[in-house]
Amino acid sequence: MKVFVNAQIFFCILLLLFFCQSAHAIQGLETLDSEDLLISYTERSKLALSSDHHMSINVFRDGHVLIALPEAMKGGGYYRTILDQEKMDSLWKLMTEESILTFDARHLRKMLTSERRSLKESRAVVTSVSDKAEILIEYYPNRYKHAVLTGESDDVMRRIAWTDLRWDAEQYAHIEIIQMLSEIQHALLSILDRGDLQSVHP
Repeated sequence: MKVFVNAQIFFCILLLLFFCQSAHAIQGLETLDSEDLLISYTERSKLALSSDHHMSINVFRDGHVLIALPEAMKGGGYYRTILDQEKMDSLWKLMTEESILTFDARHLRKMLTSERRSLKESRAVVTSVSDKAEILIEYYPNRYKHAVLTGESDDVMRRIAWTDLRWDAEQYAHIEIIQMLSEIQHALLSILDRGDLQSVHP
C-alpha cells in the first residue's frame, strides 16, 4: 500500500494545477471541490522505474472528470471532460453493487491462492504474463444522489487496492468479484477513449 501513501496529496496537487489554468481551459471547473469527489482511480505499473509513473482518473458527482497521465505514456498530460447522466448512473451502479461495497481483499487473496495451487497441481499452462499493475480505487458511496450506506456520513469512503487485475480477470473468468472489478476498471479507463477530452496545460 505504500505506493499509494501520497495518493491524496497527489490529487490535491492535481486539482490545484487544474485551478491554476486559464479561465477558458477550466471553464466549469471553478466550482469543483474535494468534497465533491466521487471516485478516484489510480494505476501504477510495478515495472516502472519512477514512483511518479502513474495515472489517475477523478470523477466528481456533477459528472466532471479530471485526468492525469504520466509523461512517459502516449498522450501524457492533464485532461478534463464531463460525463452525462446515463454514463454516471451506469458507473455508479457498478460501484454500489453489494459485493463491491463489501469487498474483502484478504478473503479474495486466499481464494486465489487456493486456485493457483489447484492450477499448479493440475499442471495447467499459463498463457499470459502479468502486467504488474497496481490499482487503487477510492470512492464515496453516499455522495451521489442518495445515501447507499444508511447511517453513514457523506464522507464515508470505500477503498479497493489490487495488483495484476487484468491478469487475474483473464485467468479467473469464473470468479465473479474479479470480473466485477475488471468491469469497473474498464468503465473508468474507457473515459480515456472519449473524443471530447480537453487538454489542460499547466
